[in-house]
Formats: sequence, C-alpha cells, structure tokens
Amino acid sequence: MSVSSRAPSRLAVLCLFPGAVAMLGACSKAPEEPEFDHGLKKPIVRKLREELKATPCDKAKAQEHAQLLLTTGDLKGVTKASDDFAAAGCGANVVLLQLSYTANARLENKEGALKAATALVEAQPTNASYRVWRGLSQDALGQTEGAAADYQKAFELQPDQRPILNALLKAYETLNRPCDALAAYERYVQAKPTEANKSDVKEAMQVLASKTTCPVDAGATDAGGIEAATTP
Repeated sequence: MSVSSRAPSRLAVLCLFPGAVAMLGACSKAPEEPEFDHGLKKPIVRKLREELKATPCDKAKAQEHAQLLLTTGDLKGVTKASDDFAAAGCGANVVLLQLSYTANARLENKEGALKAATALVEAQPTNASYRVWRGLSQDALGQTEGAAADYQKAFELQPDQRPILNALLKAYETLNRPCDALAAYERYVQAKPTEANKSDVKEAMQVLASKTTCPVDAGATDAGGIEAATTP
C-alpha cells in the first residue's frame, strides 16, 4: 500500500486527539458545503445578493431573491434569506416567512417550519391559514396540545371550513376530548347548515354523543372549549 493511500486513514485517527488539531491544523473545521448550482439563474442570484449586501432591508429585492432561490430548488438558501432579513433588523416580512415555511416543510425541518409559522402568526394573528400551518408544525413535533389550540383558533376564524374542522377533530381525538369534538361539529353545522343532514356528519355526531354525557345541542367540554367554539 502506498503512503498516499494510507494518509486519509492516518489523518482520521489523528483527528480524534486534541493535540492533532494544533499540530496539523487540518481538523479545526469541517469542510464547507458546496455552493448550490442555480444554473441559468446564477447571474441574477449573484446580482441580487450583491445589491442586498448594500441594502439588506430592501423588501422587494429580498422577496425576489428568496422566490428565485425557491424556483431553483435552493431550499436552504431560502431559509437563510429569510433569517438574514430578520437578523438585519428589517422587521417581519410575511412573503419571506411564507417562503421560509414552505422551504422548511419541504426539507422536513420541523423546528424551522414551526419557527416560520410562529412568526407568521405573530405578524397576522387573525390569519386562519397561519394558525393551521403552526398547528401542523406542532403536530409534526408531537405537540398536540399546542396544535389543538391553533386549530381551534383557526376554526373560530373560519368555522365553515371542513379541512380545519378535520384537523381539529383529529387533535381532539388524540387528546381524548370528545365533548370538544362534539362542540366543534355543532359549531360547524351552525356555520354551514347544508352539512347538517349529511350522513357522515350526522353519524359522527351521533357516535360522539353516544360515548359522552355531552348533550348534542349544548355540551360541556373537557377543557372549556365550547364557549370559544360556539362564539360567532
């Protein structure tokens, strides 16, 4: 075996010992991640980055830059662009946060998605979609109580939306809160009367009512959620 072929393994062994760092200087930092290839968009990306160095809080340029990165598939670049904008003290940028949430979700970065969704909720607390996004992020992390609270708030904002109802019901089932689930169904049919006679809705409400002591027309809740759920 040649000397050159033994060198990598010898270096790897030496890097296990603190003294090797001082002697070799080769173990002090991990190799840098290769730059993302933006293909034909590379000149535009580079131009926008240079301009943002001079004016980091240029909202339009920051959004154009992040959108371009998402288009080219540079998901980590998108999250960094959003973080850089915030770190520069430029305030909340809803478009950048939306792109960051999308990128983090595609990267399956659950904590990053939750961070972006939380910033969106803080920026626009009455936006039901952002509440759902944060609920989904919390669900992914096993934070069912927090997810249920966000789904409930989203449901209060848009009680006629079946997807929101479904997410809320799933959370209540996990938390074993049947009375809250029944109350949510009642609020849903109030907001959307055409659903009241649908077989799946009627059956689900009957099943819940049969398993609990909650009256169908009023209902006590497991955690005080009925008042919020029935408030127009």
